[in-house]
Amino acid sequence: MGRPPGGRQARRVSLAQSARQIFSRQTHDAGRAIDRLGIDPSHVVLDLGCGNGHHSRAIAWRKPALAVDLDVSLEQLRGLARQISKNGSRSYVCGDALALPFREECFDRVVCSLVFYLLPLERALQELYMLMKREGRAYLRVPMLATGRAREILSPRVGIRGRLYVASHVFNGLLYSMAGRQIRSPFVRRDRWACYVPRRRFVQAVRRAGFRIETLEIDYPKPHTPSIEAWLVKD
Repeated sequence: MGRPPGGRQARRVSLAQSARQIFSRQTHDAGRAIDRLGIDPSHVVLDLGCGNGHHSRAIAWRKPALAVDLDVSLEQLRGLARQISKNGSRSYVCGDALALPFREECFDRVVCSLVFYLLPLERALQELYMLMKREGRAYLRVPMLATGRAREILSPRVGIRGRLYVASHVFNGLLYSMAGRQIRSPFVRRDRWACYVPRRRFVQAVRRAGFRIETLEIDYPKPHTPSIEAWLVKD
């Protein structure tokens, strides 16, 4: 399997299991998201935070020159490597979205779904910008701050720790909306940067990183709990 050369040593960052459980119940059309990127057989494509491979499979069907699946969880990557179709060349990399182990400008297309809301958003976007080629395109999806998010705190399907985790997301999102900057939550020990992202702040952060927004849509995988979907271009 091929792998883009160079880069810094990856360091791990924890993703809480409660977040995986919450979002696993949502539906999302990965094929539609990938189609809009216009992947062709010459492209090198990164699935940044691939998780269980929801988007990785859609990428594989487009048969790019090289597809790279990156996740902080080695267990997830091993499971994905056993399951995914062997279409084209694939590489599996265990790494951190804030210290990507790749050289600059090595990817034509990047997919990043439900990852950047767990991180300092502007720093993660800057990292993404550096590794993309000129005229490259990226698809980003983050859960959006909305009044319906508060209902998740009261959901009987989520345990006490899960509710605290969601409450921290809501609180951090409100602070980000009002103050214009993210803070590390004092209420949780994992994913302390995580927040439901205010739409206005997301747009500002994307533009400051240097991207042009080609399309921005609000998706409702569950009632009252929207996600921001954005297709970005590095001009």
